[in-house]
Amino acid sequence: MEDSNGIAYQRGRFLPVEEVNVSILDPAFSKSDVVFDVVSVWDGRFFRLEDHLRRFRESREYVRMKSPYSEDKMKQILAQCVDRAGLSEAMVYMLCTRGSYTGGGAIGDPRSCENEFIAYSHPYYWVVPRERVKTGVHLWLAETCRAPNSAINQKTKSFNRMDLTRAQFEALDAGADAPVLPSTDGFLTEGPGFNLWIVKDGRVLTPGDNMLEGITRLTVFELCSLLDLEATTANLTAEDLQKSEEAFISTTGGGIVPVTRVSERAIGDGTPGQISCTLRDLYWAKRAEDWHTTSVSGLLASSAESLAGTR
Repeated sequence: MEDSNGIAYQRGRFLPVEEVNVSILDPAFSKSDVVFDVVSVWDGRFFRLEDHLRRFRESREYVRMKSPYSEDKMKQILAQCVDRAGLSEAMVYMLCTRGSYTGGGAIGDPRSCENEFIAYSHPYYWVVPRERVKTGVHLWLAETCRAPNSAINQKTKSFNRMDLTRAQFEALDAGADAPVLPSTDGFLTEGPGFNLWIVKDGRVLTPGDNMLEGITRLTVFELCSLLDLEATTANLTAEDLQKSEEAFISTTGGGIVPVTRVSERAIGDGTPGQISCTLRDLYWAKRAEDWHTTSVSGLLASSAESLAGTR
């Protein structure tokens, strides 16, 4: 199914992703009352599936939602979405919506809602143009601030992202690839779909507050440990980024991507940095070695064996 846009699972059945429907009375639509996560598949293997399920669980717990399925069942559904779409490289979404209020009204008691689980696969994509993986990203220092944790807990992955969208317009209108947003305190946070890193005095630094703790971000910490590089969180300013020796972003949609320009200023000599490229290449090499991976076919086989054992 080479031209597939993906296969979804909703209410007990698999269907083309275009046919999924969410009611306009579901607070997921009217109030962005939905949490989600996205796990990547490359060469038929999920990357860090358990970590994505953990973060999805923590997001649900924070907003007081419950999935109708166990995590083992969700794994089987995600694998089926990939397999039925015929995709070997994919982005696979898992969502939990609030569900409509009792009586079908536009407002009501969220405790009475029946939460719904939806999953779907989509062909793999890059959050910045794919060629930037080699040539480097042009980031833009946005004026729009990231919503503070006191208002929206950014560790919870949700669709409350108007700040990210507004900042993205700023970047695109300026001819850049993507924005990085400041906090209301003036420190850098993240961009739409990625975490930010800089290299300074041989140390690898990343914001530690007011942003989503990305799964690829977690991977960067582990890769730095393998390379004996010091990696830590820090309060970073726009000046820190613009005057950094190197910079890169980390994301499920593209891995590790060097940054070569920030607003009107080049980073270093304007080419991808050595540490950034080493981490980028190691990331893909480790994925090829089955590091932190889960086979789609393996999940399908275990599901078939489970069903056979119940007969």
